[in-house]
Amino acid sequence: MGLVNKIIVTNADEFDKTLQDSLKSNEIVFVQFISSIDKTTCSLWCRDCQVSEPIVNSVFENLSKDITYIECQIEREGYKGNPNHPYRTNPQIKLTAIPTLMCFTKDGPKPKTLVEEDLAKEDNVKQFVNEYL
Repeated sequence: MGLVNKIIVTNADEFDKTLQDSLKSNEIVFVQFISSIDKTTCSLWCRDCQVSEPIVNSVFENLSKDITYIECQIEREGYKGNPNHPYRTNPQIKLTAIPTLMCFTKDGPKPKTLVEEDLAKEDNVKQFVNEYL
């Protein structure tokens, strides 16, 4: 099995620097935008994220190659219903929903993304990841 370098980002201000730093030593970086953990329930506040998170983690952990994976945890407050959230307005991301899985290279994001229910199927995640490795 390969090594998974998982980096957790908890605010949009950290994202660009973390991505650029990661791309200095990696040709490809996968990024998942996912809900943060709700402090009252101790679970992800987004139901689709609750389903997708273990699937995405499992796919990455079972790869034969080393990868870098950034998990961007998004707080409900400030995101839900806010068209001006930094991840929605960032021209490289243009986030429309969570969870979303993207792949970045030094040239920017790859055109294909997996969103919401697409991430609930392990075969979809495997196909997406293998397409870029």
